[in-house]
Amino acid sequence: MSEFLLTGVTTLDQALDRIVSTFPERKALVHGDTEVSYRELGERIHALAAGLRRQGLTKGDRVAIILPNCFEFVYAFFAVGKAGGTIVPINPMLRERELAHILNDAEVAVAIVAPEVWGNDVVRTLERLRPELPHLRNIIVHGDARGADALSLAEVIASGAGETVQGIAAPDDIFGLIYTSGTTGTPKGAIHAQPTVLAPILAAERLRQTLFERPSLRQMAQLARTMSCSAGRFMRYAGKPQTLLSPSPFHAMAGYGAVLNAIMFGFRFVIVERFHPVRILELVEQQRVNVLVGAPTMFAMMMALPDFDRYDLSSLLYCTMSLAPAPSPLVRQVRQRFGCPVMIAFGATEISGPALITRMDDPDEMQVASVGRATSDATIKIVDEQRRELPPGQVGELACRMDSIMLGYYKAPEATAEATAEAIDADGWYYTGDLATIDERGYVRIVGRKKDMIIRGGQNIFPAEIETFLQSHPKIQLAAVVGVPDALSGEAVWAFVLPKPGLSLSPQEVLDHCRGQVVPYKVPSVVRIVSELPMTATAKVQKFRLREMAIAELRTQGVALPEEEFFIGADQ
Repeated sequence: MSEFLLTGVTTLDQALDRIVSTFPERKALVHGDTEVSYRELGERIHALAAGLRRQGLTKGDRVAIILPNCFEFVYAFFAVGKAGGTIVPINPMLRERELAHILNDAEVAVAIVAPEVWGNDVVRTLERLRPELPHLRNIIVHGDARGADALSLAEVIASGAGETVQGIAAPDDIFGLIYTSGTTGTPKGAIHAQPTVLAPILAAERLRQTLFERPSLRQMAQLARTMSCSAGRFMRYAGKPQTLLSPSPFHAMAGYGAVLNAIMFGFRFVIVERFHPVRILELVEQQRVNVLVGAPTMFAMMMALPDFDRYDLSSLLYCTMSLAPAPSPLVRQVRQRFGCPVMIAFGATEISGPALITRMDDPDEMQVASVGRATSDATIKIVDEQRRELPPGQVGELACRMDSIMLGYYKAPEATAEATAEAIDADGWYYTGDLATIDERGYVRIVGRKKDMIIRGGQNIFPAEIETFLQSHPKIQLAAVVGVPDALSGEAVWAFVLPKPGLSLSPQEVLDHCRGQVVPYKVPSVVRIVSELPMTATAKVQKFRLREMAIAELRTQGVALPEEEFFIGADQ
């Protein structure tokens, strides 16, 4: 068995330097017509780290990265840690209210931003917010447009050109605050230290070695069956650096996790700013992509193209689905039409990587109808409402314990401390909020969600956040938001709105209230104005009844719904 290059490293900074020194002339990143080698990647990261120190960055400073997918996001992702700072990746599509909360909560000292991202003027938003951001010292802009007080990212990098920065990160240092939303709808920063970021990479290497360097006879037989449709591809690319592509946004764990997994193995990563089905298929063909990672809805949209079959996908070794439940029929269809195996990964922001994954040596039915078994560093159990472990076959909440679990939520005022205690117990078990079953062999099927979260096109949406915002409208007394099955996006966001007595309100007024203030994927797909909301005896909205109403309405319109096939294993 060959030794993994990262054996013995304790920080991401050390890991990157080792990869750069091992593969200096190998291509690391490609975006459009431009490629960057590992040597160039290392030089630019060192230069940015030196430039940030020149601007006064000190150990522990929070640095917000508010950029779309681009070279500069990757440079900043590594350079901030090398300079001693803590990264705070932020969705560049967030509006003023959402942005202000995260920047203040994280006490961001430096913000690296794009001037405008798909119509969202981030720089102007920050300039308006600046009096409310006491910790923000520097705004560094990637691009031409910048305010009078902003710095140029290109100039900051140029100021450190040619320098070699000795990283000062320690193994126990916080690497990043990765913001997510809790059941209260308030964004919380999941604290990830150096070891929790490195752990998923080490687990991925152990999986690669198990499957391809020391497989058992049983594994070899199943691998042969799984790869029978693409054996020629594996032979053609065996022993060569792979090319990966993921359209997931880099500010999210799925996006930066894909980049990390490529770079930490010395592979080549293809950058694309956002998902478009035609563009992704073009890139697979043009860049000879070997591994394609995305949400189930992305694969469904690609296969829905009338000219899908004209694209040459023969370079693909396998596809990976994550971010949302993958219906079994969709997995089978992807295997057939993309002509390669499919791996399904289950993870969360709080655990910095997958806790469960299907493998190519799994039985065929488990590759399409489950989320696989625990990764090498994870332990899994299913528990009841009292968190007592349940026997195989019974539905309960999925819990996991692993090296990559967050340290907790940042700052931990009372509400956040409660959320941390709810998510992670004293023994280190993380409770996901997903309802699942596990069989005697350890295969897990997700059958629903305990929490109220909506997953729309791979994006997590918490109804409480939208409801709170809707109720800030002067005409709205109460709002209830639910997820309704949708064939294209997985779930659509429906808002049921109760106006204040004596006031009239239109759906368009509600939508106008959202636009420009709420990130687009959180804006309701459908708004229904109601005269009353179904309530329990304790005055809680019965959301399951609202969902039933929405489904009944769609059925009367003849809309086809995924329903039972929406969750893996729900048809079992």
